[in-house]
Amino acid sequence: MVKTMKGQTLCVVMVVYYFLPNTVYAQCVGDIIGKWQQTQVEFEGNKINDDSQSWQFMENGTVRFLKTTPEIDVSSDYECEGDIIHLKGKLPGRLKILEHDGEMMAWESLDHGPGITHVKRVK
Repeated sequence: MVKTMKGQTLCVVMVVYYFLPNTVYAQCVGDIIGKWQQTQVEFEGNKINDDSQSWQFMENGTVRFLKTTPEIDVSSDYECEGDIIHLKGKLPGRLKILEHDGEMMAWESLDHGPGITHVKRVK
């Protein structure tokens, strides 16, 4: 009886683990779930106000990217590994989170050019 219960428990744990979203497997350095609106971009210490882009990170491992000019609305998968967000769309990339306090975040692209993107959480 004990052997059967252990086998059933192991089977249930394996099924639950398989169906959990990717964000449960590897956590980001902070909670990124929700919508983040760009406020500034920074190049070599020069900050430029720019609110033309936003990212909406969902619990199921999907991110939606919106840009006003040119108009872009795309979704793709993402995963976190500590302070790195791995974007897995048509143009994959990695964003390194430099600062995160729950309401504001700053990251730099490790794959697509210089600069730091500053975003704030949208409620």
